[in-house]
Amino acid sequence: AHPWDRFVGAEATGYPDPGALVDAFTTALAASDIDTTLTILGLTPDAVTSDNFNEDFEMVQSFAAEKVSLRDLDADRKILLLGRDVWPFPFPIVHNGDSWMFDTVAGLDEIINRRIGENELQAITTERDYVSAQEAYWQTDWDDDGVVEYAQRLISTPGTYDGLYWPSGDGIPASPAGAYIEEAALPDGESDGYFGYRYRVLTGQGDNIAGGAYDYVINGNMIAGFALIAWPVTYGSTGINTFVVNQYGTVYQKDLGDETDRLAGEITLFDPDDTWSVVTEATH
Repeated sequence: AHPWDRFVGAEATGYPDPGALVDAFTTALAASDIDTTLTILGLTPDAVTSDNFNEDFEMVQSFAAEKVSLRDLDADRKILLLGRDVWPFPFPIVHNGDSWMFDTVAGLDEIINRRIGENELQAITTERDYVSAQEAYWQTDWDDDGVVEYAQRLISTPGTYDGLYWPSGDGIPASPAGAYIEEAALPDGESDGYFGYRYRVLTGQGDNIAGGAYDYVINGNMIAGFALIAWPVTYGSTGINTFVVNQYGTVYQKDLGDETDRLAGEITLFDPDDTWSVVTEATH
């Protein structure tokens, strides 16, 4: 089943030519006529409950007010380009019999694909930010035990500095991690994750890593290294790949498939083998 099946309504409204379709669509947008806009796109009223619907509608509305053009994909498919930055509208226009209409399912698929891409880039950035935050945490002996160490938690236990994040306040030093860590670390069921991903600290490494298997925690202090895993909240909808990183900052990725949630939960060590690949995207 498509993750957004409930948003697919009756067949999108057909028009005699692409120009008539674009005119009807931009007229509905300009009038803030959401019902007509959804009908033209072939979407159900439930679509207004999707994440960020109002913000997305206003963005499309704003872009359409700036500039509208069409680009041919082939004889029977076109893409609507909106705004001065020629943003490609995710729903393609297709020739169906004697009519031109938006392809509803293809548009929803494209939205999901774009969101997955954005979420995965954010997960990679967050993993790299985690490395920077741990390096900053290492600079101070936060628990005054005479040992400088890495944080074993993302969020500190209340009243302590045993995690990378703690709430700010008068007389309280700034935590090494921004508030994103607080969102990223919330347990399953308490949030939608951080940009579609959940995160968990790994406290050791396995045999596939140089130096062999060992714990990062020695005598209660995590001093031998650190690692983090990130996996999608909903496989195929909020993300595809699972990511891991350790103190050396190289992010690895792997598609764990439909069993991602279970398989990611079973990963307790930083131990990517040759089925994992190095992330090469430049996100900074």
